[in-house]
This record gives sequence, structure tokens and C-alpha cells, in this order.
Amino acid sequence: MAQKKFSVYGKLVSTANSKVENLYLVVDHRSIVFVVKNTKTNEFVALEHFEISPDQTGWNQLIGFLQNNSILIHGIFDKIYFVMNGPRMLMTKVHEAADTLQNAHELQFIFGSKQDEEVYISPIGAQHNLVYGVPDELSSLLIRTFPTGKWEHYAHFLLQGKNSNKVQVAVFETQMILHIKENGKTKLLNAYALGGDDQNIFTILNACIQTGVDTNIVHLVVDAYQNNTADFINSLIPYFKSTAMNQIDKLGIASTIHKEHAQLSYAPYFIF
Repeated sequence: MAQKKFSVYGKLVSTANSKVENLYLVVDHRSIVFVVKNTKTNEFVALEHFEISPDQTGWNQLIGFLQNNSILIHGIFDKIYFVMNGPRMLMTKVHEAADTLQNAHELQFIFGSKQDEEVYISPIGAQHNLVYGVPDELSSLLIRTFPTGKWEHYAHFLLQGKNSNKVQVAVFETQMILHIKENGKTKLLNAYALGGDDQNIFTILNACIQTGVDTNIVHLVVDAYQNNTADFINSLIPYFKSTAMNQIDKLGIASTIHKEHAQLSYAPYFIF
């Protein structure tokens, strides 16, 4: 069964002749989160969170539900991004002669082959690509509703952070994405299913060990969807030089989110 879990709306000002807001649809295996940002004021101005129950499969029910229950689906936007937020992604080197088929083979070698999947490639600098898969059914359903939408992976936005030495973890309901960066270069980018606190701590610290990163001299940066589901972060803090818990900027809809849903930060959805 689909439901609207949470929504908050600020002032939307785009018109057909003056489009100043971007829409980001962050999609995982069971939810779609609409995030609207005013590119002129750099404020987030609206959010809608839709999800289906864990026993549901496919996206037909969820897409159908939001078509009838989303206010933002009828808005006017400058750019629309479909943001895939799943573990089926990897960062790899650019191949000679722009051999995108080789990138697709690498994705399938690591995660297994999928028949009903479109493989997308996003350049990361001059030497690397971010390669990820999008289910054909999901892409078709979204394109029907938003014909101008373009695909990106959530990790692409995570990679654009400026801190040159960091261990950054974005914590969602069922997974976390870990990005380790040293001296301006990415050393690890991966998604992990959330487990118990001890397992989550081990996963992050072991990734640092395997990549040769000394946690005593790097910063831990955390974007946590829900503060009370990221308690394991408190146990990680002593291992790192410093820790920053990213919060939503106080502009736009942030004050409303914190006032009405103090336990929810939604921070990972505001990195765009």
C-alpha cells in the first residue's frame, strides 16, 4: 500500500516564462522523495515523501499513487532530475574510445546481469565515470510523467563535496552510502545495507582500514535522514579528528521541518 509519509510546502514562484526552481526525485526500492530548490535564492522550498509497504514490489502502485496525491507533480520547474539512490553503482576509470559498453560490463560483473535495466554513465572529472543501473519499468513510468527528466545517481552529488579529506556517510532508512576522500581523491564509494549499530561501525572503520585512511587525521561528515536511527554515529566520533553533522540550511522550509518533525532531519535529501 502506498502512502504520503511527509510533506512540507513553501512558496513556489516558477511560471512558464520564469522557471527558477529545480525538482529532484530521489528514488530507492520503496520510496520517492520530491525535493524542490529555488536556484535563485538557493533555498529548498518544498518536499514530499511517498513510500510503499515493504511487501510491495515494482513501482506501478507508487507512481500511480503520487500522480493522484502529489501537489508538486503539477508544478512548473526549470530542470527535473531523477536521482537513483540504490547500491547498484560503481565509480570506474574512463576507457579509451569512450567505450561505454565496457562500463556496462563492469557494472554487471560486480553486481550481476539484469535484463530489464538501462545503464547510465555520468562523468566524474576527466578520468572517471559513475556507472549505475535504472530499472526500465521505473524509468518509463517517470518519463511519462516528467518527459524532460534526466537521470543522475545520488552518489554523483555526494562526490561534488569540497572537503579534500573526509569520510562522509549519508544515512537513509535502509542503507548508507559511504564516500572516503583523501587529498582530494576518492578512495572508496560504496553503498551498504544498514545493520545493527556494531555492524555499521565495523563497516565504516573497516573501509577506512582497507583504504589506508588514518581516521585520526580526517573528518567524519554525516548526513542522517533520521537522527534516532544514526545513534551508531556517536560511537564513531572518538575515532575521527572531528565530526560534522550536516543539517538543513535554516532558509526555506527547514524551520518548518524541524518544528513539525523534530526527529526528522531529512539532511541527505538536501545536498543538491
